[in-house]
Amino acid sequence: MLNPGFLYLFAAIPIFFFKEGARRLFSIFLSILVLISVFTLSEGMVITLPFLDFELILLEVDNISRLVGVIFAFAALVNNLYSLKLAPRSYYLLAYLYIGSSISILFVGDLFSFYIFWEMMTISSYFLIFNRNKEFTAKTSYYYFIMHLVGGVSLLWGIFMQYSGSGSIILENIEFGIPFFILGVGIKAAFIGLHTWLPQNYINVPFYITLLLSIYTTKVGVYGIYKFLGGISYLSYFGAFSALIAAFFALRTTNVRKIFSYHLISQIGYMIIGITSTNYLGSQGGIFHLFNGVLYKSILFMTIGIVIYSTKKEDLVELGGLAKQLPFTAFCCIIGAFGIMGLPFFNGYLSKVVIKSALESHLLVWVLYITGIATSLSLIKVIYFCFFGDREVEMEKTPTLYMKGAMFLFVFPIIVIGLWPRAIELIYGLELGVDYYSLAYIWEGLQPTLWALLIFKLAHDIIEPKDYEEKSLDFYSLFGRVFNNAGRLLTATHNGNLSRYFLWIFSTLILLWINLLL
Repeated sequence: MLNPGFLYLFAAIPIFFFKEGARRLFSIFLSILVLISVFTLSEGMVITLPFLDFELILLEVDNISRLVGVIFAFAALVNNLYSLKLAPRSYYLLAYLYIGSSISILFVGDLFSFYIFWEMMTISSYFLIFNRNKEFTAKTSYYYFIMHLVGGVSLLWGIFMQYSGSGSIILENIEFGIPFFILGVGIKAAFIGLHTWLPQNYINVPFYITLLLSIYTTKVGVYGIYKFLGGISYLSYFGAFSALIAAFFALRTTNVRKIFSYHLISQIGYMIIGITSTNYLGSQGGIFHLFNGVLYKSILFMTIGIVIYSTKKEDLVELGGLAKQLPFTAFCCIIGAFGIMGLPFFNGYLSKVVIKSALESHLLVWVLYITGIATSLSLIKVIYFCFFGDREVEMEKTPTLYMKGAMFLFVFPIIVIGLWPRAIELIYGLELGVDYYSLAYIWEGLQPTLWALLIFKLAHDIIEPKDYEEKSLDFYSLFGRVFNNAGRLLTATHNGNLSRYFLWIFSTLILLWINLLL
């Protein structure tokens, strides 16, 4: 048995040389093979490889890695189907490296292997984003790379500290270098404050690449939190802050992909709250929400992808009335929205119930309640003004059958899991023991959406999308400008004047002398 992600890695270079028809067939075949491979893994399977003075664990299976592996492999199959007639040859090489690294990282058991695949994800995703023909995209991709480089270096430094302190490279909850691990995984998981790389890149790449990135990058960050930082309870408040602020950021923008990008960050906040809680139920609920999040966030990005493909538009100011022309896409968007809103009988409701039932802090409960209202209001805005508004939008293309089929493959489990919670527990191999459909939980799940509907009705004219100049909230750019200006100022002082250099040396000596006297 082999780490399933290796199958994508081994196929990355050969598929580049396949002819178009063979490449499409092989892509679907490989996706199914990897999915089957993950399903056939048994808990407790281990494969090791001696390397220098270490023993690398290239395959280690537990119920959590298997569950996340199932949704990652299934998402890869659906993504490959969705982009079958859209992606160029180079995409397959980079996407396979990216997907293979993302799946491989789930099943390794040592810090060295984890870091290698972590960085392979960064490099391959950078080249997926980079486009030298578009100056702005070239800049945003460079920004992406620098942010993830900082995260990678921080993670590496944390690994060094963990190894120095414990003498082991086994992948487990860490004891040393915790701040470096937090920064490293926080960037990839897009904590608010470390998230700025995500929205600007996700809206400036082809829509099928946005879909691919939305599935893996932040989810691997969440998985890293689970492996390294689970049980560090104060991180729950970081998660709550991310969930709330990102949901309100989504309300202030009209670009649909940016709206969904902020909701991606917001839902990551829910996962962090669950995973870093101090009880077993919360941590399992966080992973459950990761599983569900891949489904409903992917379907939302797929629907806006079809809108972009069909109309060349993605801003609510320019959209409207598309339910008549794209009825199945509208239906899928509504199902995805119900999932992320946490409405009863849809998958997101189940994992949110598990997370909330595990919380002991009333503050966290209220933060998630307000976040739920903001999330519902934002999704209602998208559905109404994109698919049911008065504006007529001209269709340039009709979505391919592959795109529609891919959407169905995600919509189906959203509904099935919502109606039959036992399905996910059978895959999970765990009994969570939650009465999902008690009247109290159902009423609690309905409230945020009911409040959002009331607010939308009363404040319709305020919420209606309007043309405006969106101000950047990226404080890193401001810091960069300050740093550059300071550098230019210091450079200007180095004019070759010898007397000025002597003055600096003399002044420094005086300051040192005063310091010694004090």
